[in-house]
Amino acid sequence: MRKKLITTAVSSLMVASLLSMNTVNAAVNIFSPANVSGTTASYKASEAGFKSIYSDLLTPTYYIFAGARTDQQANELIDELGMMANIEEWASDVNVISPLNGTDYTQADMDAFINSVGIARNVKVIGIDTGATFVNNFISQNCYFVAGIMVYGGEMNEGLDYNVAVPAYLSNQSETAVNYYKQANGTDSNQSNEGYELDSNKAHPLQQVGIANGEETLAQAFANAWDAVFSKNYRHHISTTEFYNMPVTGVNYVGSVLENAFEPYTLVEIPQFDDLGITYNQMFDQPVSNMPGAYTWFEYLPEDTLASADGSVPLVVTLHGNQNDPRLQGDASGWVELAAQENFMVVSPEYQDKSENNFFGGDGLGDEGLYNLIKDLEVKYPQIDSSRIYVTGLSQGGAKSSLLGIKYSDVFAAVGVVSGVNVYNDEIQSLVADYQGNQTAYLYMCGDHDFFQMIPVDGSSTHGLTELTNGEANIWQLDPNTHIYPALQAYQKINGLAVTEMDMSANSYYGMALDNWHDETLGDKTMHVGTLSNDKGVVMKLAAVENLAHWNYKPEAAYIWDFFNNYQRDMVTGELVLVKNDSNSISPFVIVGGMAVIGVAIYIVIKRTKKA
Repeated sequence: MRKKLITTAVSSLMVASLLSMNTVNAAVNIFSPANVSGTTASYKASEAGFKSIYSDLLTPTYYIFAGARTDQQANELIDELGMMANIEEWASDVNVISPLNGTDYTQADMDAFINSVGIARNVKVIGIDTGATFVNNFISQNCYFVAGIMVYGGEMNEGLDYNVAVPAYLSNQSETAVNYYKQANGTDSNQSNEGYELDSNKAHPLQQVGIANGEETLAQAFANAWDAVFSKNYRHHISTTEFYNMPVTGVNYVGSVLENAFEPYTLVEIPQFDDLGITYNQMFDQPVSNMPGAYTWFEYLPEDTLASADGSVPLVVTLHGNQNDPRLQGDASGWVELAAQENFMVVSPEYQDKSENNFFGGDGLGDEGLYNLIKDLEVKYPQIDSSRIYVTGLSQGGAKSSLLGIKYSDVFAAVGVVSGVNVYNDEIQSLVADYQGNQTAYLYMCGDHDFFQMIPVDGSSTHGLTELTNGEANIWQLDPNTHIYPALQAYQKINGLAVTEMDMSANSYYGMALDNWHDETLGDKTMHVGTLSNDKGVVMKLAAVENLAHWNYKPEAAYIWDFFNNYQRDMVTGELVLVKNDSNSISPFVIVGGMAVIGVAIYIVIKRTKKA
């Protein structure tokens, strides 16, 4: 395994804070009567002062079934499993669950488990002996939200349904259990590792089964389970609605069970920065030129980037959703994995002001700060190609990207918006009223199950908040920030296109006539796409993704990157240069006075789930 390439830059005050955090000794007695409720002993490493390098979306929550345990026996079990270092590193939540009846796990325990999970992010289940039997016979049949299973000992019944693929690690298991998990995951390849065999599904590589090569201790089993399956993925639901809006019970705001609520949640890969060859710089409370205050951003630098010639590497600035952890964009958007493949730099800054309740509660860069940060990065990393700087993001980050593409059309070469709202419409309209800037290439992508119902642009969606409230509320009608049509008109205007009025008969999603309206495949989803061109070629692209909610979907990153690659800035004239690319089918040319900016899609979360 490659050495981790992670650095953290902090102020002197934060150094003291981190030193204090790292001296927390949580392994002595993490379970006590004070944190035992009913049959469950619980511990939250984050509340004990431990912090992960990742956002809490990736934080594992362990549910351990190992028979009846006192709080002292629960502590001893954690020691036997040898998992405290892992818990501290990932700031994990841990629950050791005894049977409700004090002796055996039953269907009642299964029901209680589902009800206790609430919103699923990265649920890991460990079953030991009688608990392994429970996991094998009950949880395997209801694991649509479970990201990984480890079973040690126990038994498994014959004839169970192979209803959900769930990554699993099996220690001292019967042939029945081994065959079950292999078939459930559709494994068709295998490799030998030290201590275990790993069977995988070639078409879906996260569907894996690790099988111990003989007897092992609990600590050896957990270490191998982490290496084989637990470290590889998390799981969430972003099709029917956003995972943070739907508990695993599937019940919506008004008490109805949502359609498709119990379909298997998507397995999503966790980016392993060391394996990807990514240097990950966590820049906490740092100075930025021409700005008072201390600012936070996160840098993701591929090895090839750091070894590249000056002026040769693109920069993608990716903006988070409202009040979200900026690290979500590195963890969940797919941009970091893509950067490692394509050799470009990714930066995720905290742009929101303190007054907007930004995640870390520090100074926010704002528009001017983002501009100054980019200029600082160009000095810090001379490898950056100033003609290929782009901006993208989620939800409110998308709205900010739309603004930046117009406000700083001399900086950004293209804009790529994901589920973007239109929070900055007043400023956008003011800027384009007498626009003197450059033309800017613009890609807007949105799912048809988005909570905020940006598409169709007339607010007629039957999904989103409307679906979550059984038609009792329509957020498009309640919040003008969800009206994205004026932003599309603004980009029509700055790109020299005819500014059209909304006409849903022209296009049922975007309300304007688009060229080459067609279907494409995006990951495992269908996407409807059309373009707009001026006399030089394609400068706008609009996409509607079926069965996608208001969240990052990793295949979007590659699609946006393909769009970005069509555009760069002439740094002498400021003109937008379009480069031949099969996806746009255009020839090289220069747009007079043009310039492209990447739109950052902003992710807005309702107040009750703002950290989802």
